[in-house]
Amino acid sequence: MINKTTLSGGAGLGALLALSLGASAQAQDTTTVWQGAPRFSNEALTFKVRGRVYEDYVRQDVNREVGVDFKASNTRLRTARLGVEGTWNADWAYKAEVTLASAGGTTQWEDLTLEYKPNEYTSILAGNFKTVSLENINSSRYNTFMERGAYNDFIDAGRVMNVQVKTNGLNWTAAVAVSGDSLNAPDVATNASTGSREVIGFNGRATYSPILTDFTTVHLGVWARRRNREDQANFTYQVRNNTNYGARYVTSGAIGVQDTMVGLEGVWIHKAFSLQGEWANAKVDRAGIAPSVDFQGYYVAASWYLTGETRRFEAFKGEFNRTRILNPVTAGGFGAVELAVRYDNIDLKELAGAGEYSGWTFGANWHPHPYVRLQANYTMSKNNNPAVGADVDVDTLQFRAQFDF
Repeated sequence: MINKTTLSGGAGLGALLALSLGASAQAQDTTTVWQGAPRFSNEALTFKVRGRVYEDYVRQDVNREVGVDFKASNTRLRTARLGVEGTWNADWAYKAEVTLASAGGTTQWEDLTLEYKPNEYTSILAGNFKTVSLENINSSRYNTFMERGAYNDFIDAGRVMNVQVKTNGLNWTAAVAVSGDSLNAPDVATNASTGSREVIGFNGRATYSPILTDFTTVHLGVWARRRNREDQANFTYQVRNNTNYGARYVTSGAIGVQDTMVGLEGVWIHKAFSLQGEWANAKVDRAGIAPSVDFQGYYVAASWYLTGETRRFEAFKGEFNRTRILNPVTAGGFGAVELAVRYDNIDLKELAGAGEYSGWTFGANWHPHPYVRLQANYTMSKNNNPAVGADVDVDTLQFRAQFDF
């Protein structure tokens, strides 16, 4: 991207937006409803402040075949975000959100989007956002586990600049997009001897829910992405140990000039029980005469609400939404309790020296009410790389206090 918007500029735009909303509200009656935070609306506009905070404790036990074993632990602010969202009439919507802090990182844009809906079932969306893979595009506020896992690390499908056209029915969606680089990436050099073109890609996702009842939901999905690094650094395929903390021990190194990924996704929900899984294959083209390689990854996860809640899946979006808590503590109840288990596998062995990752994660979640969640995850992971004799076993214990608005 040639012109990157600064955060200070974005803050100014947000202030102007709030002022314009206030001016409009003087001419029309404004109503307020509570959706984790106040949401203001009148005949033409809606406006809401949004955000989230995740505070973590993590402890890791690392056992290495080669090198010194060690233990590590840390309390950390996993993420703190602040943003706004709203609509103009029925046709236009916007969202702007920044990460104020993320595991010691710097402030950066998250979702920054402008959407036009020419009719009820069609939208054109432009901005910085995610486009493929169920768990990837689903908000971390509604995912079962503390982190999206090794699969999400492997497919490397984070927020980038997109123009997407999407259509949907009551139980299906279809979307295609043209993609660039992340809005947070630095401008490409205009005087580079090798060229100055940023990453470009094309992707699409389609979903269908053949069963959609009050008690049972079946979701099926497929997605594909083709991207080219152009004049930027080669793509790297790597995984963490189902946590955002610590080192990666399975990696291909920077090898990909372009790649083609195909992914499948599925969900089965029956009352308090759910199954979810995804699989992807990456065909990676390398520079020069180096042969292409194929990498695969998948995960399977199950969850059960002991207190009777049901995971809330919106088939017309192809995404999960916030679970409705049957007996929140704010109404004198106990809240919701969820138990979960997950298995991940990422296979990069076709490239000598890259290896394979596998891991089991066990989770427990307590939702006092819909906007607060306390989580505990324990992961036993194996990073196997016999080619270089550097196997690494990592056990990770994590706790999180989460709230959003």
